Amino acid sequence: MPSIHIDARDGTIGLPNGQRIGPNLTQDAFRVSPEFASARKRDCGTLPWIHYHFSGGNLDGKELLASLCFYDQILVYVSLCADLYPPGSKDWSNYSLAVEEATKQPHDGLLTRILGKPNKGGSFLLGRLPKGEVTLKRPLFWNFPWGRICSVHDSRGGGTFITINYGDRMDKANKAFRSRPFTGIINVF
Repeated sequence: MPSIHIDARDGTIGLPNGQRIGPNLTQDAFRVSPEFASARKRDCGTLPWIHYHFSGGNLDGKELLASLCFYDQILVYVSLCADLYPPGSKDWSNYSLAVEEATKQPHDGLLTRILGKPNKGGSFLLGRLPKGEVTLKRPLFWNFPWGRICSVHDSRGGGTFITINYGDRMDKANKAFRSRPFTGIINVF
């Protein structure tokens, strides 16, 4: 059965659809990959930051959603999520803490099987939830010389993900973005 593989030596990811994502993947190299043809591009008006969302194949009968975040040509991080929601609209009207918990538990288990015990993390109650609601776990982290892998639930954004961060690329990209000259154009809605 196809599964995810993450190489603890360098952070290379093998997806169930057979795609391999290495830490040195450039945006141009991704654009010539078969996955690019079906990827949705999202730039949020903050170029050269850009995200590509695509299917990574099936994991235990569920679609694995993959997202690559680039700053210009540099792969900053990869996010993965098993989609346990029923078919239909993916918006706040269908959001469920029970589904998020059902997503987080297999993410945690998968990473623990692949990488061993996390370096940091554990259980906690997420605020005061209504009676009968589930609890979500604190983020789990695996640290490596090349970067960090985490399993998280984002209560603000409403998602549960496995995120593979490469080194200090996020800090460097944020610094580079902030140092860009101001163009004088501001979008206000």
